[in-house]
Amino acid sequence: MEELFRRSLYSELDDIDYGIVRALQENARLPFTTIAKELGVTEKTVRMRVQQMQDEGVLSLVGIVNPVKAGLNVQSFIQIAVEANKLDDVVAALNDIVEVRLIVLTTGDYQLIIQILVRNYEELAQFLMNKLNKVPGVTRVNVINELKIIKSKYKFIR
Repeated sequence: MEELFRRSLYSELDDIDYGIVRALQENARLPFTTIAKELGVTEKTVRMRVQQMQDEGVLSLVGIVNPVKAGLNVQSFIQIAVEANKLDDVVAALNDIVEVRLIVLTTGDYQLIIQILVRNYEELAQFLMNKLNKVPGVTRVNVINELKIIKSKYKFIR
């Protein structure tokens, strides 16, 4: 019953696409021939379906970097309040800042949340003082520092 519920959450994917995505989430290096055998289809079908899902933006095959192993030890989520009618300008400025990994439009007192990764708290302070505080249209920020990652999943289909 739980599997049926999970499957129903992804109604835009047919059974073959669902099976392909599920297999690639477990091991993105899995040969298409192996996936094809598992699903009872040809390798060509799997290859074409993967290409179609990539073209449609459903599926991306990327390497995931461990930021801590790469020397980026401090992750912060920063809530940003934006002056009226300045949202597009603020987003454009944030897009140009290399430390900003994620920009999310939100509801509530803060219109945006950004995620940044830096090497240490000194770099965080420099980011706040020399970059974020100089973005025109930012009226208030609230910095939330990560203490410990409890759960991090890149699997959307189980």
